[in-house]
Amino acid sequence: MIRVSVIIPLYNSAGTIERCLRSAMRQSLVDLEILVGDDASTDSGARIVAQLSEEDGRIRLHRFAENRGKPRVMNELAQRARGDFLAVLDADDAYAPDRLERLISAAESHDVEMAADNLVYVDSGVGGEGFGEAVRTAFATGREPRLLGRSDLLSGADTFADFDFGILKPVIRRDFVERNRLAYREESRLAEDFVFLMHCFQKGGRAVLVSDALYFWTMPFGARSRRWTSTGAGAWRYDYRPALALNRKLIEELADAGESEFVRMLERRGRQYEAMIAYIEAQKLAHCGRFASALRAVVVSPVCWTLLLRRVAGRAARFLDSRPAQFGEFAGQRVA
Repeated sequence: MIRVSVIIPLYNSAGTIERCLRSAMRQSLVDLEILVGDDASTDSGARIVAQLSEEDGRIRLHRFAENRGKPRVMNELAQRARGDFLAVLDADDAYAPDRLERLISAAESHDVEMAADNLVYVDSGVGGEGFGEAVRTAFATGREPRLLGRSDLLSGADTFADFDFGILKPVIRRDFVERNRLAYREESRLAEDFVFLMHCFQKGGRAVLVSDALYFWTMPFGARSRRWTSTGAGAWRYDYRPALALNRKLIEELADAGESEFVRMLERRGRQYEAMIAYIEAQKLAHCGRFASALRAVVVSPVCWTLLLRRVAGRAARFLDSRPAQFGEFAGQRVA
């Protein structure tokens, strides 16, 4: 019997995929399968996966001839999964050794469809410096497990915040996913986890949240590297325009379904996406030395004023505060 299927979308992550896979291979829960979907990578990542599959027969590599995008790869892998639970693991992230055993136990003891945990933010570094250094946890540890429902997502989906429920990486019962025909929205290459979780709650899913940090989430900046890393999108990691387009589509769909609460949440989230788009465009102009144009872009875009003030205040607080980062139980530790 396979208790859990670990789903790993892979695209040009040769530098981190072995760490990622070994964290799944070393789980205290051994009745698992590890499904890796290579999304037409151009580096050696798929070769590393193939080598590790010879060491551990639980690893199954699926290679796609053309780039399909992360949501489609995850949907393909979910259709091939045989485990009682599904668990997503990004190729640059890692699990704590007992993560899956503890989350599945929590889901079953609370009789819910999903179980999620705290996250350790791990610095992706710049130029090799700072990579693998833990920065902080998403929220404070040491709390009792709590139940989550749709009201939590409705009130806590804030893209400006350091943490919102939309970034959780829950394990979820496969029969719940199949029964409700849940899938990742393939037109999105950003916020796909949030949208999937929203649909889970919309279909009546319930979750338990444990405060122990068992998922190591690689971030583009951290204690050492507080600037964007270079990615496939250039020096700018995120493009919020596709997310905004999908958000508008979801508003129409949910309005037709009479889901007024979700519509209001998405309208608020859409305004935040618009602010992020304007803010990043201003950043790009400043990066090119066009400071007057950057200032003008901010002045004529009131939608991003709140975001700008929050970012400035946050940077000032970090500059003036010499104490460890908030929720810094893991700060400075290395993630092997």
